[in-house]
Amino acid sequence: MMFGSINSSGAIIDVTKHGEASDILLPNQIERVQKVAVDIGGSLAKVVYLTSGPRSQGGRLHFAAFETDNVEKCVAFIRTLLDTDNTGEPVIMATGGGAHRFRDLLNKELGVEIRVEDEMESLTAGLNFLIREVADEVFTYSEDRPMQFVDAAADMFPYMLVNIGSGVSILKVTGEDEFERISGTSLGGGTLWGLLNLLTGVRSFDAMLEMTKTGDNAKVDMMVGDIYGTNYGRIGLKASNIASSMGGVYRKTLDKHFDDSDIARSLLYMVSNNIGQIAYLNAQLHGIRHIYFGGYFIRGHPLTMHTLSYAINFWSKGEMRALFLRHEGFLGATGAFFIDERTKTVTPALELAPDVTADAKDAEPLKRRARAYSFTENFSIAGAIADDAIGSLGMLDREPSKLEPLPQLVNTAAHPYTPDTVDLTHEPRQQEYWISAMERNTNGLLDLADSGALPGCEDPESRQRLSRFVSLYLKHLHRLRDRPLAYGAMSVRALLGLREQCLHEVGLEDIFAGVKQHETQVALDALPMLLRETDAMDKDKKPHVLLQNVLAGNMFDWGATALRGALAEGSLDLDKARDQITWRPEFDNGTDFVKRIRTHQYKHTVVFVDNSGADVCLGVLPFVRFLLQRGTRVVLAANSRPALNDVTERELVDIVRRAGLIDPAFQTNLLSVCGTGSSGPCLDMRKLDARLVRATRTVDLVVIVGMGRAIHSNYFARFTCDSLKLAVFKNQMAADAAHAQIYDALCKYEQR
Repeated sequence: MMFGSINSSGAIIDVTKHGEASDILLPNQIERVQKVAVDIGGSLAKVVYLTSGPRSQGGRLHFAAFETDNVEKCVAFIRTLLDTDNTGEPVIMATGGGAHRFRDLLNKELGVEIRVEDEMESLTAGLNFLIREVADEVFTYSEDRPMQFVDAAADMFPYMLVNIGSGVSILKVTGEDEFERISGTSLGGGTLWGLLNLLTGVRSFDAMLEMTKTGDNAKVDMMVGDIYGTNYGRIGLKASNIASSMGGVYRKTLDKHFDDSDIARSLLYMVSNNIGQIAYLNAQLHGIRHIYFGGYFIRGHPLTMHTLSYAINFWSKGEMRALFLRHEGFLGATGAFFIDERTKTVTPALELAPDVTADAKDAEPLKRRARAYSFTENFSIAGAIADDAIGSLGMLDREPSKLEPLPQLVNTAAHPYTPDTVDLTHEPRQQEYWISAMERNTNGLLDLADSGALPGCEDPESRQRLSRFVSLYLKHLHRLRDRPLAYGAMSVRALLGLREQCLHEVGLEDIFAGVKQHETQVALDALPMLLRETDAMDKDKKPHVLLQNVLAGNMFDWGATALRGALAEGSLDLDKARDQITWRPEFDNGTDFVKRIRTHQYKHTVVFVDNSGADVCLGVLPFVRFLLQRGTRVVLAANSRPALNDVTERELVDIVRRAGLIDPAFQTNLLSVCGTGSSGPCLDMRKLDARLVRATRTVDLVVIVGMGRAIHSNYFARFTCDSLKLAVFKNQMAADAAHAQIYDALCKYEQR
């Protein structure tokens, strides 16, 4: 059911109201609101709502927050989301204490059914969802190591959730629907807010947190050094440890004037340290090591997170860590969004998995069923939980299908999988290089359009959209240069993915569509002669040449700035591309693969393809034909949506059909095409379209083609079966990181 619509415009970062943490607005786009959930706490009301529109195939989750004292503003905002012309029966999911307190107000002002969900169940459901679905959601924090991201999905339970709102609730969660409230305290965010208001007169919580930045708590607290004059090393206390919160006041003359910022910092430490100690004691009592801190009290505030982390580390002697969440304040609203308290299933607005049978539904009416889709964070529109929060929040795009790991992927405690080859967050030199390279590459798109090298982008509307994209993406890059952790761990994959998100957001779904069509036609015209030449080769020489052609074809990459000029001029052909490639033993063990296939028959292969045109037509297809002729089943895995000149699933289906008209070998039932679920030049093997996962369960050879998929990502990926990574180092920094040279071939075969 749909109710409500939003029209946002501008394609700009709106810095006039909220500063650097503000939203980035969409350009002239209508979004239909499908569902709303609200969590009304003692201090703040949080709203989560789902929209659908031309830029989000499966829907999009948005986040907003309001002070509960101004709950009328929250109600007015929700009213703007509701469609008064809707003939259905919209329902708002509500949770938190305010869901009961303001239920009559919501009913009266909105005129819709308010379905109240259990607060604690909503919190745990929201946290479970965010851990599983959102990349870089969970992190640790300290002043010397800010935002160290943690992959917590593999070992979720048991955990403890310390939800800090006006008060504090502590929950022990042992399973998907198994939780209990084990403790809590009345000393929470409301305590800090109330005391600071009484002592300083400041009313805004954000203003209170701002004051703590410049305060010196040692001017009002009694420190260990005030008592002993130095450290008390025997019991592990430093002179700078707090012995008594506010206890230094009476020792420093009662008639002295104390600065508000010093008071604010002291009270923040007092509340946070007490919460941290209570959390540790409960974790110790219940034998739990994972301690999550959530609630809008934290608000991404560095000092608050550092204090909680310090307390957990201090009391546990380094054996436990405090875990934080980028969406910390939205756990309840997110959980309420997905829960239907009456049936304990996903709500009717969200589809059930298609392979769940009617009998299974009837047999287990109270079991929450797995969602048949996944979510991906989209930072093209980015906001923050508070003005000084160290991280930003994107929208959550609902993918059309469930995203699952490749069955053959190794991702264990001994060998954890990390898709990114280089974490730019901790490499300032590479970070600056890649941001600058993206800036140059982005500005270069306008030059390509002006020169006519991007067919379909010459009309005024497309040119205007391209200009909007350039402005939008460059502003994101500017933000990331200042705050590298704003959108999670920075990597080449993240930067390239953000670029595609921005292109799609301004309505440029496939700017290289014309280029791909032309290059594919040229390549298919050349395919018959290439196949004849291949067939005439000596059988021992053929596999080597086929591998060389795959790598030569991979040079036709519009994402490689060094090659873009030659591609635009049309001066690069397969022979020239092959001549530019250098083969060094450090990166090329292709002879091992050739020796293997002489004595071994692969039964089932998946090939993750890269670019359209010569890459797939003259490089990949002849190699695939060789496998097919040996009786190997082959799955070609291509992007589900456009990115640069990468071939998409839909395009590849047509290419294979046309190749079948050239050679019947491509008409076999042994060959199939499937989408990866991805829309970027890189690939996360943990998040593949469920259809592809089902089609590759018996694969005994994984082939990955392209710099984005085999060098920027998956360079160190391990598999339970044999694998072959084929790419060319077409970027100097990527080559430097691997101690390679530009245009070195990567032909990396690993036998299991």
